[in-house]
Amino acid sequence: MATREELMGGLQFVPAQAKRVAGILDTEGAWDMKRPAGWTPKEMLTHVAVVAGMIPAMGPAMLGAPESADVVGGMDIAAVNEQGVASMRSMDSKQVVDTLVANFGKLSDWVKGLSDEQLAGKHTFLGTSLAASDLLMSLMVMHSVHHLYEAPLPVSV
Repeated sequence: MATREELMGGLQFVPAQAKRVAGILDTEGAWDMKRPAGWTPKEMLTHVAVVAGMIPAMGPAMLGAPESADVVGGMDIAAVNEQGVASMRSMDSKQVVDTLVANFGKLSDWVKGLSDEQLAGKHTFLGTSLAASDLLMSLMVMHSVHHLYEAPLPVSV
């Protein structure tokens, strides 16, 4: 199980790396060049920002759900992703990064308020049972790092 300290460290790492990646992408057209995964760097960072903003709003329902209830059951994840990216499409790259940083701050504050029992509680995500801390680590740290890693790379590695 991911510890609170590991999770909080990850939630601080992601916004710092988003700022670093934004610096790498600080050239004409870099933010809007499609990557092999199909998204532009701006869309990737927007996606990370949106997911970070959703968790404090959706988290209480997740934490209150029985372990057997898949937390994304019935959700069209591709549609949710597109809707989230579309919600910030008019923002410039600085606004996207600022939103990402702000949303991770709110997410960190929410996680700080969780009890040890809440972090240890089991929840199902896409058929896999995980402790809430592992689910948050996977969704908000590892998933985010994946997108931040691929954002500055114009070719598949």
